Amino acid sequence: MTGPFVAALARAGGFAFTAPLLGEPTTPLRARLVFTVAVAAAIAGTAPAQPIAAVLGLIPLELGAGALAGVSARLVLDRIAAGSQLIGLHLGLGFAADYDPRAGESASSVRKLISALAGIAFLAAGGLEAGVRCIAMPLRATDFADLSHVLLLATSVMTHAIAFAAPVLIAATIINLGLAFMNRAAPAMNVFSISLPVVLLGGGLVLMATAPTMAAAIDATAREAVAVLDNWGTR
Repeated sequence: MTGPFVAALARAGGFAFTAPLLGEPTTPLRARLVFTVAVAAAIAGTAPAQPIAAVLGLIPLELGAGALAGVSARLVLDRIAAGSQLIGLHLGLGFAADYDPRAGESASSVRKLISALAGIAFLAAGGLEAGVRCIAMPLRATDFADLSHVLLLATSVMTHAIAFAAPVLIAATIINLGLAFMNRAAPAMNVFSISLPVVLLGGGLVLMATAPTMAAAIDATAREAVAVLDNWGTR
């Protein structure tokens, strides 16, 4: 059992340090290690016995396959994080941003809240279970053929983020243009002194009106992340 356990341990370790939620800097290292060892032990118990010498050369490949699978799911959920960051910035809440250890950068309160909802949706859609199934799959050449798919996911993050945030972006742009025209027509009014509350109010109303659509988009994105894990290595 030593050979299968070492191979599964490498793959589970790569996944645990890059996957959504598990791979977050705020997730305790002990929790990641417990997940890695427990999953590796469960998988090794069902795998055919192999001498450890036969799998030593495959350890880097197993580690890389697990890491790529975790990164692919994370990139899908990053669409929501990037979109919610755009929402916060266009609502004028950039001043309220602080350092987010999960993101490794400054993040608005809107991003933190919506990203947390996306993480919950990922768990509810069976994200961890899909991760375990992905780890349990034997190493295949197609695991690394999926590198091109990972690159495609990375380059499409901002496209999906803009689509997610589009209603608020459009509303904020229209409101700011309206304020600019008003200020141009009547400079003495100094309408930009009330621009922040006006944009917040207008953007808040748009968020309320589009809340069901945004919730559906978050759920669909979480399910897509799960589907990416379920389909890993089968392309």
